[in-house]
Amino acid sequence: MLALAVALGVGSLWLITGKFVQPIDDTPLNTHVISAGRGTVTLPATDESRQAGVYGLIWKDDSTGERRQGTLGPIVRADANTVSRELAQYGTPPAADAEAKISVTVWAADPRRALGLDYRDVTYPTEYGPMPAWFLPGTKSTWVIQVHGLGAGRSAGLRTLPQLHALGYPVLDITYRNDPGSPHDAGGNRQFGDSEWRDLEAAVRHARAQGAADVVLYGFSMGGGIVETYLHRATDASAVRSAILDSPALDYRAAIDAIASGLGLPTVVGGITATFMELRSGADLDALSENRRAGGPRQPVLLFHGTDDRVVPHSTSVAFARDWPDKVTLVTVEGASHTGAGKADPDTYDKHLAAFLARTV
Repeated sequence: MLALAVALGVGSLWLITGKFVQPIDDTPLNTHVISAGRGTVTLPATDESRQAGVYGLIWKDDSTGERRQGTLGPIVRADANTVSRELAQYGTPPAADAEAKISVTVWAADPRRALGLDYRDVTYPTEYGPMPAWFLPGTKSTWVIQVHGLGAGRSAGLRTLPQLHALGYPVLDITYRNDPGSPHDAGGNRQFGDSEWRDLEAAVRHARAQGAADVVLYGFSMGGGIVETYLHRATDASAVRSAILDSPALDYRAAIDAIASGLGLPTVVGGITATFMELRSGADLDALSENRRAGGPRQPVLLFHGTDDRVVPHSTSVAFARDWPDKVTLVTVEGASHTGAGKADPDTYDKHLAAFLARTV
């Protein structure tokens, strides 16, 4: 009986950690659609559904089994049990009772469809082959390279593209190894920056080869961790003028503990999960966290983080800014969720972004 329980526990942890290391967005659909009308959707009243700002709504189409996505807009009406919001979707709206989730990634589209911005599909050379990216031209000689997080894809960077474009910055929004549609390594798993930083290094080389005088690195969630790992490990990062990090994964063990706590699991589960993640990915989570502490950043860093982040603890960014006050500027947004600072307080976000770029580029 004990052997069976252990086997079941190990099997469950293997499945759970697969959600982290496998590069697909199959995260749980944790809510449902009550009803959907013309341009609106009604959801159960939760902290997520009540959040101000613009979000993505992902739902399962039961007829095909596929996931669909629309843009969740302002609240139209709300009571103790339900929240109705504007919904812009591509195609058929969700059915009543469809499984769903709210996503900080607003658009499931390219820059032209989502924002009306001209862009080019390009590739940049890496050790595993040509890596897809979006390139948006600009008037400045400094390029911004955007790096998405776990399971998000390039669309994570769509929220910042209009302002970067308006400020004149060319933007390279990259993929990296093991992304869907990108070259894979032998293992095919996420390594949380332990290997992906080399693809960012290749993207920087590509930008310079295409005429960029220098670059600004912009990382979201795990992408922020990839940026910091690159800056710590690269032989030559002199092309980087500054870095912008949004809810960055600076301490993976702290993040895993936060997720386990949010699920109501015992503290010990976080440690066991981290061990399984290391076994499956081959990454050394402690070494990755040490990257953020050893020597500190050489370039100026702007860091956005919300206090209601239940994926990456706000405290990890507080510690990073405290340890390196001469280089790191932390912008805390009260009540913002993971990578949600720009949605919770867009004016503050955009003001600090523009001022930082003006000061460091």
